[in-house]
Amino acid sequence: MIKQRTGRASLGRVPYAYIITVSFLIVLLIVKYLVWDGLLDLPVRVNSALNFMIQLLGVWLLISVFLKLTKRSFQKFFHEPEERIFFSKIYSWSLYTIGVLYILSQLGVSLGNITLVIGLLATGLAFAIREILLSVFGWLILLRKRPFRIGDYIKIDGREGRVLHIGTFYVRIDMSEKRGEDFTQIPNRFFLEKSIDVLGKSTILDTIEFPLAYVPANFSELTQKFQQDILKLAKSKEYLKTYLDVKDNKLLLVVEVELDFDSRFELRSRIVELINGLLGEAASFSK
Repeated sequence: MIKQRTGRASLGRVPYAYIITVSFLIVLLIVKYLVWDGLLDLPVRVNSALNFMIQLLGVWLLISVFLKLTKRSFQKFFHEPEERIFFSKIYSWSLYTIGVLYILSQLGVSLGNITLVIGLLATGLAFAIREILLSVFGWLILLRKRPFRIGDYIKIDGREGRVLHIGTFYVRIDMSEKRGEDFTQIPNRFFLEKSIDVLGKSTILDTIEFPLAYVPANFSELTQKFQQDILKLAKSKEYLKTYLDVKDNKLLLVVEVELDFDSRFELRSRIVELINGLLGEAASFSK
């Protein structure tokens, strides 16, 4: 079981961080003023470290306060909760990155060197976390194109289940029968590489094939009987179709019916028993 922290505890830590940072920054500024006024003499390296700490804390505090004031307004541009979380992180990381670049420039690092280092790091990082980037990219496509929604039943790469959650890196589906505690996580990159079958919200169209030795003389009457009994079992009048077909030189009775997803296996079994009983000797399971 995963325990979630309450928002009250996390909010309580934020003011303390600001208070400590502001207090420490004030102390450093007082020391800096004493050095500037000639009342305190510090070695060159210590003075450089003092300037660096003042800039570092000042930039961090400024960005943090700015984020605190603007993040809610920024999140209003996005409707999905996960979009808000993801783009809020991008927004925060971008501002902090700008702050780091500013501090590096103040330390004397040239813009060309900064650009070169960032380019090398970005290239190496892209290769190292390729699958993660593909999952994030797949997540964005799932949110924008919406091939399926939470609650839909889908089938991908042999996995079939109800969508519980569409996350930044994984899509969580319930593959078990009436066991909500069990779930399977599929990386989002699979949705870029594999075909997706969207089976519906609560029902799926199932096809059942019955091999026939011959066509019964009373086939029309049997067909009506099939449909009446199947509709009673399936408890759905959305779609039901029965017809004869030939595959691999075999005569088949094909039944297409819409079944409830959670009880589809039980219903399918009862339909098979029902039709085999009605067909009698006409049913053939010989290969």
